[in-house]
Amino acid sequence: MVTVGALLVLLACAGCAATPATSGAPGGPGNPPAVAPVLPSTPQPAADAPPTSAPTSTPASAPGTTVDRVVDAAGVQQWVRCAGAGPVTVVVVTGLNASAGAWSDVSPAMQRITRTCVYDRPGLGRSPARPQAGQVVDAGLYAHELAALLAAVGEVGPFVVVGHSFGGLIARAFVHLYPRHVRALLLVESVTPNDPTTDPFWEEAGHKVDMAASSAATGDGPPLGHLPLLVLSASDPEEDHLGGPTYGQPEELVDLWREQQRDDLELSTDAIQVVAHSGHVVQQDNPAAVVDAVRQLVAAVTSGRPLRCTPGWSADAATCR
Repeated sequence: MVTVGALLVLLACAGCAATPATSGAPGGPGNPPAVAPVLPSTPQPAADAPPTSAPTSTPASAPGTTVDRVVDAAGVQQWVRCAGAGPVTVVVVTGLNASAGAWSDVSPAMQRITRTCVYDRPGLGRSPARPQAGQVVDAGLYAHELAALLAAVGEVGPFVVVGHSFGGLIARAFVHLYPRHVRALLLVESVTPNDPTTDPFWEEAGHKVDMAASSAATGDGPPLGHLPLLVLSASDPEEDHLGGPTYGQPEELVDLWREQQRDDLELSTDAIQVVAHSGHVVQQDNPAAVVDAVRQLVAAVTSGRPLRCTPGWSADAATCR
């Protein structure tokens, strides 16, 4: 019988080769670097402004150029592709065990809107495995490594961060650690911090993911103030893709997932929720909704106007609330 916690792992890992969560195994928090990387843009307050930049073995790229390579930063190697130009840079954080390839249906269109970066975490897609086997990781460590990666290739932001499923926890950890560099947040079917039904440890690329430490890395879900926030939810989250296999979770779990999506609106005073006709992997079932969500956030950032529901969402088979 599949447990409620394991079902949430399936949701977080939708669109990838799912790995069952371990349950009840003891373990410590992840191992963030002793010094967090500095993103080289505006000065930051002491709380999130470490004194040195992230190390890199590759030169930084000139603004607006295409980056497509594996980069050594923060002790790991990660593949990154950044392309396009615009006033803000979109950074896509994928779900559990999912590579950037899961976003191939939408990333070209996003790059036409503004500069967009996609990347693979260690051991996924084009990125080599971590040098240390059996490491316990968490969303905070992943956020530090993302910041180091961006600094290494000269991506200074400001950023619109996009997080899908488990990637939503990493995105929120990034916002919590580097608030001055983030202008907007897009949560796509995102996992919620401190979910009481979540197993203590998940698994990615052969490493345990500490879920308690991951929630703590987000600041345990504090308000985001006026940061523009778009919560993009699926009409059928119990399906990986529309018309495909279902996760088989009980109705109460589906209801809980939807409730948590609605609760995310309370994070910001400038927030809207869009429910797309799709399964959990929205970027593949309804790519137009994802692209338009990015377009609206970029417009909100550049214009300074708050997010609003517009009639155009109906053309994407989506409903704005």
